Amino acid sequence: MNNIVLLVAVAGVAAACQQPQPPPDPRVAALVDRQAIDQLVAGDYPRALDARDWDAYAATYTEDGELVLLGASSKGRAAIKSFLAGQPAGERVIHVISNLSYTINGDTATGGAYWQDIGAVNGGPGVVVAGHYDDSLRKVNGAWKFTKRSIVIDFPPAGGLPAAVEPSAAAGKP
Repeated sequence: MNNIVLLVAVAGVAAACQQPQPPPDPRVAALVDRQAIDQLVAGDYPRALDARDWDAYAATYTEDGELVLLGASSKGRAAIKSFLAGQPAGERVIHVISNLSYTINGDTATGGAYWQDIGAVNGGPGVVVAGHYDDSLRKVNGAWKFTKRSIVIDFPPAGGLPAAVEPSAAAGKP
């Protein structure tokens, strides 16, 4: 008798599992996408940059992603990694990202955020350089990636930009 009850219960659970499920709530999906973009822009990207982990940094871009700074462009993950590896280490800074504003349209998004490099200024912590990002993103295999990130310097450092990031140089600063 116990076996029959168990079989009936298992059959009931199996039948319930095969019932058509309602589609996911689009509002929840939009929140999940928004959180993933925020994590990419203000979490994964600056942490990889500050750690100088160029593999992780390049992984925030699509395979054909593009990094643009001061008119210089690196296209594709390999070119982005090569560009970054060729930059001088410079003084340590941390990147603070704020004012994220992105419009999501299906599996693509556009928008931007503000950024600041915090480092040593006049013997204490301060803003070394600041600007904003103009971004295009795409969801690839469920993960949001940059297809194009343009880094705009709105407030250059007091002493000017290093030669390696001048517009006439072959590369720019991330």
